[in-house]
Amino acid sequence: MKKQMLAFLAWMFFLAPTVAQAQKSLEGAWSNTQGEVTTWILVTDQILSLTQFETASHKLLATYGGTYRINGMEIEVLQEWNSKDSLQVGQSKKLSVKWRKGNVLIDQVSFTSMDKGEPGKMKGNWIIVGNFSNDVLSRRPNPFYPRRTMKIHTGNAFQWIAYNVLTKQFFGTGGGWYTTQGNVYTEEIVFFTKASSSIGKKLPFELQIQDGIWRHKGQKSTGGPMDEAWSRRELLDHK
Repeated sequence: MKKQMLAFLAWMFFLAPTVAQAQKSLEGAWSNTQGEVTTWILVTDQILSLTQFETASHKLLATYGGTYRINGMEIEVLQEWNSKDSLQVGQSKKLSVKWRKGNVLIDQVSFTSMDKGEPGKMKGNWIIVGNFSNDVLSRRPNPFYPRRTMKIHTGNAFQWIAYNVLTKQFFGTGGGWYTTQGNVYTEEIVFFTKASSSIGKKLPFELQIQDGIWRHKGQKSTGGPMDEAWSRRELLDHK
């Protein structure tokens, strides 16, 4: 009995650090490139997004994601969008997670950190709630449900996704790098579903956050002015 107890305690001793590693924050941006395919995983405090695109052309191959939780050595993602299989929307997807030498193994694939959520002035989850016209905000009546356009930011990476949680339609996505300096927010596009000509562009925008509203004003990557209003996801009425 004594030997069994010692064996059990030894097992718990070695298991505990492994479980603790799985609880370590995944927040940030992660990447893996295998030949012709590059995979990005962006993780905020609420949302996990996995996106694959062609390494050379940056053409989108697939993206899915949603809210998530960590259960021991496993990540469970409740999918809000899935560009390849709409039937997966509303379903949970489980991914194994392990830490190894500063990288993270997700379903046995090694991902390298692109950022740890820093500096991340825009870090978090944003939902478009309306547009400005002549400095007057026109709000959308239902910005969160059923159609949703969300933009997530880690430390220096971003992604927007447009989808409908009721019909399970996927409308498009784009993402890349962002920086903030003073009142200027700049995006560099790495992948974009609407126009391949936008890939590689750097777009500066006016940056203003007031009364919970991020005013996103500048020129679209496809041309023409934009003046959008975004709110943090957690501030909206969830339905």
